[in-house]
Amino acid sequence: MNSKLLFAAAVATAAAAGPVAAAGNAHSGATVGDCISDGFYGNEPNMADGSLGGPAEQAPGTKSGNVLPSQSPGPLVTDPITGEVSRGNSIGYYNSQGVNIPELCRIATSGS
Repeated sequence: MNSKLLFAAAVATAAAAGPVAAAGNAHSGATVGDCISDGFYGNEPNMADGSLGGPAEQAPGTKSGNVLPSQSPGPLVTDPITGEVSRGNSIGYYNSQGVNIPELCRIATSGS
């Protein structure tokens, strides 16, 4: 099964189970945009020292020289074993298949 469809199913399952800690941070909270960017596309920047979360989740004064950029915006997929980068499906593609990722992210980030 396609990994993005698995992601959509996971988001739907998590949303049905109650509030989730979707992408976002203490300042902005969980947002649909973060869910799509960081969750669906995996574009959350990484921390060079291996700290969990992106720059917004780090303590003030600890980010300098420690933020690694995300691979790129958009639907690219990196194989975690080989590091090979290939094209992935977009949200528009999934929408055409009847999977509404923005709505799933709205549900996941609503906290209700």
